[in-house]
Amino acid sequence: MEPADPPPAVLDHRTYVRYGPGLSAFLTPPLVLGEPVQTVLGEAIPLHEVSFVVVDLETTGGSPVDDAITEIGAVRFEGAERVGSFQTLVDPERPIPPAITHLTGISDRSVAGAPSLATVLPTFLEFARGAVIVAHNAAFDVGFLNANLLRLDYPTLPAPAVCTAKLARRLVWPEVPNVRLRTLAGYFRTRVQPTHRALQDAEATGEVLQGLLDVGQHLGIHTLGELYHACTARGRPNFAKISLAERLPRAPGVYVFRDRNEQILYVGKAKDLRARVKSYFYGDERKKVQDLVASVSRIDTITTRGELEALVLESRLIARHLPRFNAHGKRWRRYVFLKLDPREAWPRWKVSRSADPNDGAIYLGPFGSSGRATLAKEALEEAFPIRRCTRSMGRRTRFAPCALADMGRCLAPCDSRVGPEAYHALVGAMLASLDAPEDLMRLLDARMTGLAQQERFEEAALARDRLRALAEALQRARHDRWLTDGRLTIAAASGERLELIGGALRCDDPEGIAPAAPIGSPAPRDRADELAVVRSWLRRHPGRVLACDDAPAEPVAGGRELAELLDRIRAADDPRSRGRPASAPAGRRRTRR
Repeated sequence: MEPADPPPAVLDHRTYVRYGPGLSAFLTPPLVLGEPVQTVLGEAIPLHEVSFVVVDLETTGGSPVDDAITEIGAVRFEGAERVGSFQTLVDPERPIPPAITHLTGISDRSVAGAPSLATVLPTFLEFARGAVIVAHNAAFDVGFLNANLLRLDYPTLPAPAVCTAKLARRLVWPEVPNVRLRTLAGYFRTRVQPTHRALQDAEATGEVLQGLLDVGQHLGIHTLGELYHACTARGRPNFAKISLAERLPRAPGVYVFRDRNEQILYVGKAKDLRARVKSYFYGDERKKVQDLVASVSRIDTITTRGELEALVLESRLIARHLPRFNAHGKRWRRYVFLKLDPREAWPRWKVSRSADPNDGAIYLGPFGSSGRATLAKEALEEAFPIRRCTRSMGRRTRFAPCALADMGRCLAPCDSRVGPEAYHALVGAMLASLDAPEDLMRLLDARMTGLAQQERFEEAALARDRLRALAEALQRARHDRWLTDGRLTIAAASGERLELIGGALRCDDPEGIAPAAPIGSPAPRDRADELAVVRSWLRRHPGRVLACDDAPAEPVAGGRELAELLDRIRAADDPRSRGRPASAPAGRRRTRR
């Protein structure tokens, strides 16, 4: 026959542990653990399979450092089934304040001869082995336990603990005016009412937990991971719409938020679609996220074979539909190109908002902003004295030259100082240097180093920024040409088989919501992010070329110089770098706009 629960004051001071019907034991001294307690924290575990230990403490005060534990009570649940309880008084080894005695009924006489905490803790840890710790205002109880575990050289309780107060704020507010344990016990009509005694309060908390889990089941909280998200949610979670994610797959892919008019609001990617989408409904203080959740009415998904396919599909959908809640994916609208038309009478570099691969012009880019494009343009003009004026010029156009002509930094075709043949020869040499840039890089690097040695640090820093913008553009252009030249099949290290046609990755898209034609070179602004995703992913996950129309091999001329130069400049710009190479001078960074 199962014994009744002990009275509030256990006068024989023995630790009382009860496991299920017909199995109870008085343990004196408590069981000593052979190994640390490990809590199961698998986020995908269904809640009905999770072991919970609901714990409550009575103490001499509110400080884990200055005060001590006087009583421990705990109840163990396997899912919704109560399987055991634990209760003991503890000798705090210090006087109990009268106010605490008045509140709890635990006096110095009550704990006289009670076991010390060092004797009690091993038994409690064994009772809680493999379970998730639960408490009401868990920071208080877990803080006391962990402070004493550390003092006695035990490992702390596995985090995170489940706080029923935080969970109640997410699930039953504002229906429940506050989240005090007594208020929640009344709301859920618990069998045991809290009395400021450890076991009774733990029993009441356990019943409140079961009530909250029942509410959570109706709101889509079915696993331990979802329970943790609900407890740690910021702001007011929008559980009312969490059912939209109930049937989403646990697979990598792309998710699409739509409003009631079927307009796409937001596009994102995830390794686990269901978990990622559900996280939006667990509360986020950012107004943008709150507005998104308030507007969504339907969620579509596209599962993919891997990360790269998801990244590419996300980029295509954003570029095609321009969702109003996607900010990062729409930056391509700021992209620009450098354009030079060799058919002009006196060609010059121009900053262009678009690129036409069939117009016969030479393009470099795209650049992330007009400022970056201008830096690269100035680097080329520093090395080659072509004209910089924006005035339209025919073969016979003449006007007064600017100061650059007198400084020898422009050939000045405006006043016939150079003929068409010599000018076009200079332009041809400049374009050749883009394909084999080793001499160009050495020239610009030497100029930057010379300025630094002359202690002209502002000018040296500007020369560095120009050189970096140009070198990065040339390196990207090489990579993009390899990817966009015809067909390319790669066996990635991750096991994926990647097929690119003109730089466009072939993706599984059964509904055809993100079709893509070949990208080509130069990449259009709205496809530049897609090509950048492929380029970056292949750099991080190098694979083996299985088939290609043109071998994607690094051209020898200038490839090494570009890589070494960019490595040096990036290392100098890295705040973690201890030294700064002479060719990458210090100085206040300037951005030309």
